[in-house]
Amino acid sequence: MELLRTGKFDIVILDVRLGSQEEGTDPGIDILKEIKQTRFVPVVFYTGLAHLVKGLESPIVRVTEKTEGFESLLGSINDIIETRLPQVNRAMLSHVEEVQRKYMWEFVEKNWELFGDSPDRGSLSYLLARRLAMSLTDTGIKKFAQELGDTVDTDDDLSELVPPMRYYVRPPVETSPLTGDLYFGTIDKREGYWVLLNPSCDMVEGRIKTERIVFASCDPLTELDEYKKWTKGLPDPSNNAEKELRSLMTNNRQIGQPVRYHFLPAALDIPDLMIDFQNLKPLTFDKLGELDRKASLDSPFAEEVSSRFIRYMGRIGSPDLDVDAAIRRLRAKIEDQQQNAEEA
Repeated sequence: MELLRTGKFDIVILDVRLGSQEEGTDPGIDILKEIKQTRFVPVVFYTGLAHLVKGLESPIVRVTEKTEGFESLLGSINDIIETRLPQVNRAMLSHVEEVQRKYMWEFVEKNWELFGDSPDRGSLSYLLARRLAMSLTDTGIKKFAQELGDTVDTDDDLSELVPPMRYYVRPPVETSPLTGDLYFGTIDKREGYWVLLNPSCDMVEGRIKTERIVFASCDPLTELDEYKKWTKGLPDPSNNAEKELRSLMTNNRQIGQPVRYHFLPAALDIPDLMIDFQNLKPLTFDKLGELDRKASLDSPFAEEVSSRFIRYMGRIGSPDLDVDAAIRRLRAKIEDQQQNAEEA
C-alpha cells in the first residue's frame, strides 16, 4: 500500500490467504478495499481460493484460479490491458501533473508578488482548479484520444463535430440540481426521461428559491413519426424522409426554423432522445429525490437547451406574410424597368 501511495502502477495482482477467513477478514480483500479508498488501479486475484472472491469480480477486478496455470493469469492481465483503462489512467495522471507543473512554474513563480502576504494566496487553489478544468476541454480530450490510439488530428476543431459522450457529465459533479440535468422517473403518471429547465441559481443547496421544478419530456427518437417514416424506407429511404429526420436532429437551426424540439444523442445507457418544449411538467422540489438523476449536460450543451427553451417560450406568433405576392410585385417592377429601358 505504501508503494501504491507513492508510485504509479497499471495493475495489482493479489492473493487470498488460506485460513484467514476464520477471523472474518483476509489481507487480499482488505487491500482491495484500501486500494479503492486510495487510488484507481485494476486488480487481478490470482488465487487457489477463487470462490472466496468471485463475488468481487468485475471488468476491473478479475479472478483467476491458480490451478488454471500461469497462462490464465496472463490472459486476465491482457483482458484488463485491452479495456484501455490502464492507458486512460496514465494519460489522466500525466495530464494533471503537467498542467500543475506548468502553472506553478510559469505563472505562480513569476507572479508570486501579486499574492503577497494576503489571504489571496488561498485563491491559488481556485486558480489551479479552474486552469485544470479548462485544460480538460477539446485539446485535452484530443490528447487522451491519441493516448488511446485514436487518429484524431489535434489541429481539428472538436467543437465542430463532437462525439455523443461529449454531451454528458456522468455522474453529475454538483450536488445541487443544474439546468439541463437529465432525469429518469415518473412525473404525472408518465415514466421516461426528463430534462430540468429551471435556472441553476434557483436550486443551490441551502438556499432554494423555488417550490416547483419545471421539466420537459424527452421522448425516445424511435417513437417519433419522422423516425418511423425514415425506417420504413430503409435500406433506401426517400430523400424527403431522411431530410426531415436530419432536420429534426440538427440542433444548430437557423433563425426562423422550428425550435420546439432539441435532440440529445445516445451515450452508454442513455438512448437517443428528443426534448419536447411543448410537453412541460411541474414537480415540487421535495419530490425531486424520487427521480433518478442520470447526468448533467456539459457546457455549452446545457446553455444551448436553456436558450432553445427561452426562444420557444418567448416566440411571438404573427400571420405569415404573403411572400408570393411580394415576389410578383418585385418581378413586375423589374419587368417595367427593363421595358422602360428598351423604349428609351
